[in-house]
Amino acid sequence: MTSLSLLEAIELHIPRGYVIQGKLGGGATSVVYLAGIPGSRQDRIAIKVLLRGTITNQAGHRFLREMQVLEKLDHPRIPRLLEPGEANGSLFFTMPYIDGETLGERLRSSGRMPLREALFVARDIGDALEHAHTRGVVHRDVKPDNIFLAADGAYLMDFGLAITSDCVRGSGTDWEGLVAGTPSYMSPEQAAGNRAEGWRSDFFSLGCVLYEMLTGQQALPSTSIREAMQRHRITAVPDVRAVRPDVPEDVATILRRSLHPDPSSRYPTARFLRRALEAAIEAAGGAGELVEVRAAS
Repeated sequence: MTSLSLLEAIELHIPRGYVIQGKLGGGATSVVYLAGIPGSRQDRIAIKVLLRGTITNQAGHRFLREMQVLEKLDHPRIPRLLEPGEANGSLFFTMPYIDGETLGERLRSSGRMPLREALFVARDIGDALEHAHTRGVVHRDVKPDNIFLAADGAYLMDFGLAITSDCVRGSGTDWEGLVAGTPSYMSPEQAAGNRAEGWRSDFFSLGCVLYEMLTGQQALPSTSIREAMQRHRITAVPDVRAVRPDVPEDVATILRRSLHPDPSSRYPTARFLRRALEAAIEAAGGAGELVEVRAAS
């Protein structure tokens, strides 16, 4: 009897009638596939698969952590975990498929964004962070490539580096003793390996993302954690209005507070940050809908 391939084995574990239709993306440790019912564009799911041979190393720990974290969350701006599974020695989980592109792809192709659209994206991610933080989850890797843009708004993805309130406190290192994160979007305290900062580190990362959406430039570009630490010591985050003078003062204030090097000087909770973003949206021309902003851009 011929043994099943990994994809054939996964198809036996996902809802009946679903067929894997192609690869959506992936990296060195995991791959994401699209599955759906043939002939239907509505009934589709994404399947994230941990590559075989990585289950016992750092990648495996992060994959398991992401599943555990997603089980805690239930929010319209965070794709929920539908079903975990195992096939042919590989772990996987399914989640809703979102049709769109990452914010990273958008910025690389189009550069800076219209003001209101950038604020809408930041507001949606702030909303997602508010939910995660109230559930004891700190994302720790908010960046353009982990934000997905769809017709109905922005989604926060990839909780593989997240920590929870029941994790061992006092160290910002990963389970294996390594400082984890993306250098250009890490807060000073995260780059220094200090986990005690909690959720306010996510506000710094979201500030970096908002700055990049508005200017098309990274606020503190870094190629390594060591370089990020050095930049935080000697380089102040540039004033967004020096790069883009048409940015209103209230938005510049949001960035100054979110990107403050002292965590205690940032917003106290994600609710305060989200409300500031909503007020800036109103001041920029009304609440509206994100899809309307895109259509006008």
